[in-house]
Amino acid sequence: MTKALKRLASCLFAALLLASGPWISAQAKTKTLAGWLEGFDSGEGWFGQGYAYDITDTAACWELLQRPITVLDVGEREVVYPLTEPGGKKVNNDPYGGFIAGTTAAVHVLGKDEGGWTLIEGLDCYDRLIQGYVKTKLLKTVTPHPTYGIIVDKLTQRMYVFKDGQLFSDCGVSTGLPNDDEPFNETASGEYLISSWVGDFDNEGLVCAKALRFNNGDLFHEVPYTLLGDGTKRYSKFEALLGQKASHGCIRVARLPNAQGLCQSWLWDNLKKYTKVVIWDDDGRAYPYPDPNTQLFYNTKGGQYYHAVEDCSGVRKSYLPLTGFLYSQMGEKPFSKLEPCPYCVPVRPRSWIDQFNKARGFEPDPWTVDAFAQEDGPKEDAGGAVEHPVEIVIIPAS
Repeated sequence: MTKALKRLASCLFAALLLASGPWISAQAKTKTLAGWLEGFDSGEGWFGQGYAYDITDTAACWELLQRPITVLDVGEREVVYPLTEPGGKKVNNDPYGGFIAGTTAAVHVLGKDEGGWTLIEGLDCYDRLIQGYVKTKLLKTVTPHPTYGIIVDKLTQRMYVFKDGQLFSDCGVSTGLPNDDEPFNETASGEYLISSWVGDFDNEGLVCAKALRFNNGDLFHEVPYTLLGDGTKRYSKFEALLGQKASHGCIRVARLPNAQGLCQSWLWDNLKKYTKVVIWDDDGRAYPYPDPNTQLFYNTKGGQYYHAVEDCSGVRKSYLPLTGFLYSQMGEKPFSKLEPCPYCVPVRPRSWIDQFNKARGFEPDPWTVDAFAQEDGPKEDAGGAVEHPVEIVIIPAS
């Protein structure tokens, strides 16, 4: 989904685009994604130096999710541009960048009141840390709703939902995929609040259902579908992208429930206003190895995928329940040839993680590799398995 300001159709903003169009076009053609980010810190430092991105530390995760945040008290569709000095110029005026969303996006207060102005920092649509002055009267402290909390990890592309201090469930998602021309497609890291139930919308032919706003134009919504000529809904193209960056900034969530019922419909029905959303940045981090004893599942009668749950919604009921195996067995036959299911989005294989980390400048952890090599588990015979493709789901028009 494109950013909010890009979608606004007001005459005022249209006039601004017309006036600045040639400059924007020229900049987009000459700047790379790295160029847009040059000179700014990213969301990597939002939670402080040495912060442990440890989803297994439930107490620490819940404490963060319940910690009050400071926001800019303007409308949820309004934005504030930090200034270079009290009453000065905008710190940054890149297209759709340099501003902090109102009402829902956390800011850090860096100084005391200076004649009605206060120095703050926040993250813009490029995931850049913007420091500058805002009017002190705009600063407001908000306490999150006490029942739920959400952590989205951009590195692993997974969403973790907490309830009453405990991890309720997790699933694969798709966050924003920026590029040279649209660096603002990034999903900004940081801390946010669920502010409103937007509902369904059409974005350039992609229908996104049950959208929940958390950062101006960025929303949680169901994985998009395209509407075919006969009125049926085709999801398969975008469901296959869950677990990797793919959106225009929004967070795409599965439409099919997992074992705990988690999906976008669950978020729509259960979350409360001011539920806190924490988004972990991926910069400077290596993709972690899953626990070798993580339980996975496969179809003994064939199929190309392995699964996170024994009753995956993407598998025909006649093949359920699926048969279990351990993550430590993924290098063995028949598991070594299986791919992660695009519907239940299980953890990635170690070979994929090693390649991913190496591309980002991280070498495999020798201790972890040895631990995997020493794992012993039951070996299953794949003899007689018949390849059976996963069902492509097309929902008939009602």
